[in-house]
Amino acid sequence: MATTATTATRLASSERASPPPPPRRATVRSHHRRRIARDRRHRLPAATRASSSSSSSSSSDEEEINVPGRAALALGWLALGGVATTVAPSGTAAFDAELVTSLVTSPFSGAANPIFEALFNSLGVVPAVYAALLLPGARDQPRVPTLPPVVASFALGFFALGPYLITRRVRVVLSTAPRTSAPRRSELGWATRTVFESKPFALFQTLFATFLIAYAASHVDAETLEGFATLWREQSALACVSSCDLLVLSLAMYDALSEDMKRRGVFERGKALGFCALPVLGPCLWLLTRPALEE
Repeated sequence: MATTATTATRLASSERASPPPPPRRATVRSHHRRRIARDRRHRLPAATRASSSSSSSSSSDEEEINVPGRAALALGWLALGGVATTVAPSGTAAFDAELVTSLVTSPFSGAANPIFEALFNSLGVVPAVYAALLLPGARDQPRVPTLPPVVASFALGFFALGPYLITRRVRVVLSTAPRTSAPRRSELGWATRTVFESKPFALFQTLFATFLIAYAASHVDAETLEGFATLWREQSALACVSSCDLLVLSLAMYDALSEDMKRRGVFERGKALGFCALPVLGPCLWLLTRPALEE
């Protein structure tokens, strides 16, 4: 009896000393929490890598989207060089110098072929339009600074501007993005902010382009057309190359104009094509009607 009592006493003491095992549900819940925390720690770097990969892919896609356009610009630049070296009449330096002198000293007097005179003066309007389109996106261009080729284009046309358009970084701001994602007017350089963004500048270019078109149209007849064809084929390398230069500059206008529309949050493909469909005057009308950048 004593032995039985002692054994019962020891069992009771052992039961009081040992804590009861935790409920199974609590243990499962605890393991579940630890697994979730561990998974989060492992997924975070992967998500970061995925985000980085996605960003890199977007940047790569943007470059891929621009490859056909840049290839077309390069072909245009090479074609223009081919015209200058193989198609334009040779040995016309003296005639061209005399032609330029008459254009400068006796403008719109009939001393030069009216069609060529309008075309020649248009090569002053179009580079000015390019300056107004490109300079707002000129900041932090990594390959070629914007100002030198834009200035040189007033004398050399697409020969100077082409390499810049081919290599520049496109500043894309989607039309659905907030206007604050575009450059602010206060961030632009003095000349861009006060001249190329101004409506008086746009109005002058529009009026001058309208005058040039009207001047050429009012002088179109068989004799003038034949005189221009003779200039182009036989007499003047300047007339031949200038005509092709204006054509290539006009064809290349779409990318710069559509980028400027996106920068201002009003891009519509149809409108961009419409402005570019009217050479010289159409892009001037865009400058006249485009919304201002935020201050």
